[in-house]
Amino acid sequence: MTGGAITAVSAQARDESLEALAVRLQERQEGALEALITRTQSACSRLAMSILQDAELSRDALQEAYFVVYQRIGQLREPAALKSWLFRIVNHCCHDIRRARARQPQSALPPDQQASADVSQDIHHQQDIRATFEQLPDIDRTALALREVCSMSYEEMSQVLNIPLGTVRSRLAKARKRFIDAYQGGA
Repeated sequence: MTGGAITAVSAQARDESLEALAVRLQERQEGALEALITRTQSACSRLAMSILQDAELSRDALQEAYFVVYQRIGQLREPAALKSWLFRIVNHCCHDIRRARARQPQSALPPDQQASADVSQDIHHQQDIRATFEQLPDIDRTALALREVCSMSYEEMSQVLNIPLGTVRSRLAKARKRFIDAYQGGA
């Protein structure tokens, strides 16, 4: 494929609705999976990084998630629900990787590098936020990542997590409170 053809595919992927992409995937049309990846990879990557906190593991989770999507696209009854279905699959793949890593024996890690004194306050603040986020239980990190990182609506979160809307609101409120409490406790 030439550079111009790749650009045309990327432009088409941005303009095509996710519903239309779902239909193309279900029909096994050539280029449909690539178009879906182009269209959703950034948001899915942010979700995976928020859950796993590791770039390599996040890539593994996305690779697995897109493979699952391709395998099971025929099970998607409502093409308009592709986004929430995809995010649910990414979420499950991330948590499967976390569980698998928890079962593996941990090797000794090299000591953390201390930040030099001239590092800006913004970097320290971001590190504090990340450290606080990593201390939260999986359920809280997932809720916060879907809402704050992926900008999902409560309705979309309800579909991704497969829980009632009221539970989404409650879970998110509790996650935010635990985050604030942990952040202020560490400050």
